[in-house]
Amino acid sequence: MAVETPDVVQLGPRGVPATLVGQLLADIDGVNQRLVDAILADNRGYLDSSLVSLADLRRSCRNNVERVLQILADAVPDGVPRYGPARETGRQRALQRVPLDDVLRSYRLGGRVIWQALLEAARAGGGIDPADLLDVGTSVWTVVDAVSSEVARSYRETELDLIRQDDQRRNALIDQLLRGRGRDHGFAQTAARTLGLPADGRYLVVAAEAAEDGGTAGRPALACAADALAGCGIRSVWQLRGEGLVGLVALEQHGADAVLAELRPRLRGRAAAAPPVTGLDEVGSAYEMARTALHTLAPGQRQLITLDERLPESLLMRSPELARRLVEVTLRPVLELPPHERDALLTTVATWFSVNCSAAHAAATLYCHRNTVLNRLNRFEELTGQRLHHRADSLTLGLALIAVRLGFD
Repeated sequence: MAVETPDVVQLGPRGVPATLVGQLLADIDGVNQRLVDAILADNRGYLDSSLVSLADLRRSCRNNVERVLQILADAVPDGVPRYGPARETGRQRALQRVPLDDVLRSYRLGGRVIWQALLEAARAGGGIDPADLLDVGTSVWTVVDAVSSEVARSYRETELDLIRQDDQRRNALIDQLLRGRGRDHGFAQTAARTLGLPADGRYLVVAAEAAEDGGTAGRPALACAADALAGCGIRSVWQLRGEGLVGLVALEQHGADAVLAELRPRLRGRAAAAPPVTGLDEVGSAYEMARTALHTLAPGQRQLITLDERLPESLLMRSPELARRLVEVTLRPVLELPPHERDALLTTVATWFSVNCSAAHAAATLYCHRNTVLNRLNRFEELTGQRLHHRADSLTLGLALIAVRLGFD
């Protein structure tokens, strides 16, 4: 709805006789036709009938010419918004995607047509001293400038509304795709056209923290991802969601590794990518995998990983109840120790696993004697009842240690 704005300048007759303006109002259709002809001849932006129809152009020009003349004569009807026609024209032309420069050019043409018509009426005996013509011109262009300002203001307000609506529609489409609606072929085709993405082909889905360093506010964990990828000819769309930032990247002729290499220098926090999928119908499941992998990273880390790099951790994340039960039945006696002893045992066993079960290498890593490592390993086995060199037990313990690291203790 148009909102009346205060006048920027004091407008009124200002030396333009009411009788002179009255002559133009009496011949409003003739003046309007002159303006329409001038626009069609000199403003090619209106020649595209798919933007503005001739009937629409005539109606808009007539309303604006009449209102400019009413303002010049200080004869705007009571209760009528002074700039109503101007604001409506600005709104309509923004909706029709007519360039603002073309719209304002038409108003300048309108001012010229009205000025010329006033001159002709004055020369034909309109009751004005030629010495006063300068004041008439000043009044005409003051009104035209004020009206043009209202047109531009209304145009930009509408343009911002359109941008917000477009963003909302794009976000809604992305949201539906992430919820799995891409399995509906018709919806997938519509989403692809609107988002500027291929309906088929391979996609990489990336999930990142919404805020740097895992905070509740701040910059997204991936900076300017869409622009960075576009610079390499890679199409993508990104959306900030409540739980983070998500990107749908169309791989097309590019490999997933190339995309990740382009994104890593722009990393500010935690991010993860799912394995590439084929088609928009699979991006929903890929998004869930990317989110799962993301949550395997500790808060405060600055790293972009793939699900395949964190498969054991991701399995535990997808089954938190089982992860907690795993910790309970394997590590509870160790976890109940005093913190210093508990941490020493857990760190020693985890290090021992990481160096291919070598006590010597573990001792070098931990800066302690090999016998210290062996004593801790023996103590760990006594408490848990698990045999570190037994294949099944070592697998169970390895997963349990990962679960503890992920916070399932």
